[in-house]
Amino acid sequence: MTSMKRKYRTIYLVTAALMVAMIGGYALAATTLTTGPTQTSNVTTSPTSGFAQGTITSEQLVVVTAGMAGSAVTGVQSGAVGLAGTTTAIAKCAANPCAAQAFRPVTPASETVGDYGEQVVLSVTQPIAGTGASGFDFSMTISVTISGVTSSVVFQGYLSTNTTTAAGAVTVPVYLFADLGTTTAPVINSISAVFNTCATATTCP
Repeated sequence: MTSMKRKYRTIYLVTAALMVAMIGGYALAATTLTTGPTQTSNVTTSPTSGFAQGTITSEQLVVVTAGMAGSAVTGVQSGAVGLAGTTTAIAKCAANPCAAQAFRPVTPASETVGDYGEQVVLSVTQPIAGTGASGFDFSMTISVTISGVTSSVVFQGYLSTNTTTAAGAVTVPVYLFADLGTTTAPVINSISAVFNTCATATTCP
């Protein structure tokens, strides 16, 4: 009998822990961040390992403010086919800690104050002058559920690391703000992000 009580107590504790995780909501949700392989083409393969220019450090559901909507726009798509584009260089940083820089993706073309949006923070490595900046493109797919309807929002952009005047490489926090196109609070199901190294610092692929 004591063994059965102990067994039931264990089940209750596990169930309670799972409920806490579920109630925790956004922070504990099974949101996935997937980055693609480093490559010199915009043709992506199934995500494997390391993206050399930086990493995703956080993501958060936000309400778009005037500052977010007015952020600098990442580079633009320049080709009629594929994801070829012209990069936008992030500002040079002279020494760590670098000031955060904010961008909005080239798609969608504009953002609306008051809409819900997704904030994705990248930690970008800026190499020293003389070693060469690197261009990179990104495509992020966000699965959202709004009023019981699930859909996906895709946003893309083109950036360059630029170079630093410091003695060694520095890390620049880069904030990306993507408008989800709704004023109704969405549920974020997942985020899939693919990054690719461009052929040069100024153009992709």
